[in-house]
Amino acid sequence: MDKKILLNYIYNIAYQLVKIALPLVTVPYLYAHIGAETLGISDFASNIAGWFILFGTLGVNTYGNRAIAKVRDDKDQMSQTFWQIFSMQCMNMLIATIFYGVYVALTVTKNLEIYALTGCILLASLFDITWFFYGVEDFKKASIRNILVKLTGVGLLLIFVKKPSDLYLYVLINSVSELIGQSIMFFQLKKYIHFEKVSLKQAYQNHFKPTIALFIPTIAISVYTLLDQTMLGYLHSELHLNYYKTSMAFVKMFLYFVTSIGAVMLPRVTNVFHNQKDGKQQAQTLVKTTMKIAMLMAIPMCFGMLAVAPFFIPWYLPSAPEIAKLIMLGCPIVLFISMSNVTGIQYMVPTGMDKQYSSSVIAGACINFVCNLFLIPKMGAFGAIVASCIAEASVTGIQLFYIKKELGTRFFDLSYFKLVLSALFMYVVVVLIGSALQASLLCNLIQAITGVCIYFGLLLLLKEQLLLNIVRKVLNRG
Repeated sequence: MDKKILLNYIYNIAYQLVKIALPLVTVPYLYAHIGAETLGISDFASNIAGWFILFGTLGVNTYGNRAIAKVRDDKDQMSQTFWQIFSMQCMNMLIATIFYGVYVALTVTKNLEIYALTGCILLASLFDITWFFYGVEDFKKASIRNILVKLTGVGLLLIFVKKPSDLYLYVLINSVSELIGQSIMFFQLKKYIHFEKVSLKQAYQNHFKPTIALFIPTIAISVYTLLDQTMLGYLHSELHLNYYKTSMAFVKMFLYFVTSIGAVMLPRVTNVFHNQKDGKQQAQTLVKTTMKIAMLMAIPMCFGMLAVAPFFIPWYLPSAPEIAKLIMLGCPIVLFISMSNVTGIQYMVPTGMDKQYSSSVIAGACINFVCNLFLIPKMGAFGAIVASCIAEASVTGIQLFYIKKELGTRFFDLSYFKLVLSALFMYVVVVLIGSALQASLLCNLIQAITGVCIYFGLLLLLKEQLLLNIVRKVLNRG
């Protein structure tokens, strides 16, 4: 992993750490001051707005990243590419915003102000050009901007949101801070590109079709992210929607450490694959390495959450004990998403395997929808979690099949057994510690520190090669 990739990963991880830390403050605060049921109203409004954002942005976030990465060595071409994609994004999002307004006017009969304020998120998405900075591998600007926006938003929440009737302030702060944060990014563009007058017609001719190709898997993925919550709101209750959203936030909280690798590697693999003579071989080597790194982190995360959740939620959210069970049930999702992030985002998308990538996520979406239809009415949030696990496992299995055909070799070898063995031993010890102590912050800290030491200590004793290489590099630089 070269210096630029490492720095980009560090910047992205810094942002993910902030995303992890802030909910630890805001979730119990909001549960205490607003309540899970009232928060469910905002969650449902955000979910509905998310569908319009989805159709407004199409596949621009992934396509824009890839398109910029291909031409970033030519400033003129990069400028033209950016302004064409952005102009198309603006038009699409304006249409989506109008349709959202029509939907709210025709269907919403209560909490109308919440839906109206949530609409600001659509305008924020109109100005979202994070994909450009990812494409030029400049994660510093996007990460610092995101951190400042998150910190400002949380600060305002703690100052102004005090009771259930302040729900509108909660929504307003989230929406407006996001809008301002996205707008700031434009002041940082001049370092890379110049203004280029472009034809909207030409923009659609050049970029609409490939954007749609990547939109198909995007809409399929959304079936088991947005649709889970939509179906919970309609088929069960807004309370279970909030339980599901909160538990999935915890399940996916530490997953950002793994998926951040995908965000960093996508532009690098794209550039190498399309511009280097032995690009395919280099791309394969990069992806095989990142799969091992992803599993090195994902396996202990899965077992760690499974062990800590029963001793964390009782003191953290005593009014919602169901969330502990939901987190434990959803832990396998960490493994499945970590693997599919490598196979899909880090290899299939950069190398143009769009059809195979689309078919894998479409299959997962169909499976998820059917499972939701049967499980949510009877089991609520628990049914949605089970459906998500089945869907993510399906996507991962299909992508591994395609990748094996493409690479002709397998990702996994016996060295992965060391990761599983170390994580299992860590799990047993962490559960024993939790059983011996009273559920509290101190108990969880002891569990976390002990678990990390046991896991990595055992891997060093077992002479796990990747970890030894990382340690040697760190020591040599020191």
